[in-house]
Amino acid sequence: MFEHNGFEVFWDGGASLRVRDREFTVAVDPGPQSPRFEAGIVLITAEECFDFEALKNVCGRGTCVVLPNSLNGKEIPCQDVEFVEAGETLDIFSVEIETLESGEGLSYRFDMQGTSFYATGNSGFREDVIELENRVDLAFLQASTEVDIEDVVRTAVRIKPDIVVPYLFGGGFGEGLNRDNLKADLEDRNIACRFIGD
Repeated sequence: MFEHNGFEVFWDGGASLRVRDREFTVAVDPGPQSPRFEAGIVLITAEECFDFEALKNVCGRGTCVVLPNSLNGKEIPCQDVEFVEAGETLDIFSVEIETLESGEGLSYRFDMQGTSFYATGNSGFREDVIELENRVDLAFLQASTEVDIEDVVRTAVRIKPDIVVPYLFGGGFGEGLNRDNLKADLEDRNIACRFIGD
């Protein structure tokens, strides 16, 4: 966990992230390692990240779950559900959410209290991230053995966030990822890099 602009930022393993503002939490892809908590909003990036039991552990009476349209028909353990496609903008509990294409699923940009976050989902470099240029304060970018690290750097350069937070997607930080090199490559381009847990 670390703090950014008054928010607490957590990585719960794998694709699971959460941002907490006081008692309100936006969670991305809760999974088997996620603790029990009540999320205000849950963002699911793709079918491979849909975990019914983990979702049940973070859904409360007021939780809204946002999912790709491809998951329509799945049993969802929450009453408030939004199925979306790329290119949509939603306002949920005063959190502005934008959806973007990302491999087999979606990426999300969400704005809380004037601070914007971007969770890339399972995706390498995409040309359309140029739409996010200078519109993201903190970017969660997938960085695992399945992803070309140059794609992480290229994505960051296009978006120009204040901070990049590399995180694992599905697998782990493997021998193919040199954290020091990735951090140096980003900082050479005036982009700060934080690894959660450091």
